[in-house]
Amino acid sequence: MNSASEKGSEGESIAEAFLRSSGYRVLQRNARLPGGEIDLICIENETLVFVEVKRRDRASFGSALSAVDARKRAKLRSLAADYAQIVAPKARIRFDVVALDGSRTTLHRNAF
Repeated sequence: MNSASEKGSEGESIAEAFLRSSGYRVLQRNARLPGGEIDLICIENETLVFVEVKRRDRASFGSALSAVDARKRAKLRSLAADYAQIVAPKARIRFDVVALDGSRTTLHRNAF
């Protein structure tokens, strides 16, 4: 496995399994919307959760969580607002990040 898209897809599979085992119900994976893509859209305790998955195999580029910078957060907020407005306008929403650093998987609830 060498391509970035293959690594990303594998990371999303790991994150999806991790979230399911943590009680999340996964509604959609790789939701494509005008302007971008949301890695995972889930429900946890009646909250609509938009999940960004980041993977870093080596620490030389920083942690996976640090890759979710201000620009990425703003884009995700905008995409999520568009999605929620159409699908669930009254839903409580939250943003989580699943960080894959080497072999360690960490869930950051309400990350931003």
